Amino acid sequence: MTSWNYLCNLKGVYVSDPIPIPLNVDGAISNIIWNQSVSGEARITVQTRTSYDGINWTEWRNCINGGNIPDINEATYMYNLKIVIRIIIESSNHSSLPTIQNDFTLTFEPVMIFENKGNRNCEPEIWITKLGHGDFSIINTSHNNETFKFTNLVDQELLYVNNENQDIQTSNPVVYRYKDFNDNYLSFPVGKNVLKISGNAKIKFRYQFKRIQ
Repeated sequence: MTSWNYLCNLKGVYVSDPIPIPLNVDGAISNIIWNQSVSGEARITVQTRTSYDGINWTEWRNCINGGNIPDINEATYMYNLKIVIRIIIESSNHSSLPTIQNDFTLTFEPVMIFENKGNRNCEPEIWITKLGHGDFSIINTSHNNETFKFTNLVDQELLYVNNENQDIQTSNPVVYRYKDFNDNYLSFPVGKNVLKISGNAKIKFRYQFKRIQ
């Protein structure tokens, strides 16, 4: 049934075309921001829904300006993901019509999940192949943003770090990377560790979960 607000042009709905998200990751930290002007009893509601095939969609979920995108978190499978945005604009009178700018910003920061299934901290070995010159870091967002960081790495350099033994080796001859390290070795607490990677590189872990007998 058509509502009185619709008949009086006091309510409008806009639905976007499906927006493909060009990421191939196992999860991401997301954010949605928009500009709006609302006064009096006017109201703007922004909603999203997601799909992996463009046919089967999640339910519409309300968004918070500056908050996470509903249905997307660090454990959300991101391959072939699509998002649709719906905007609902309502007002009780024509003197206080809300407005919204056409400048939605969606951001996605890829993350890795390392789940320590032991009952002691896990200190893995890690191989880092740097792609391009520059810095590389791993930030554990689940535990006070603890940061493991190297600076001044060079393209195609292979770096090996044994975090338990605090041993660092590099494929570059006559180079010692201890001086370029922040001296914060990887130590993953028990449970889920959400890791942000900064710097372009290929990485490989080797580890064994530890348990107190």
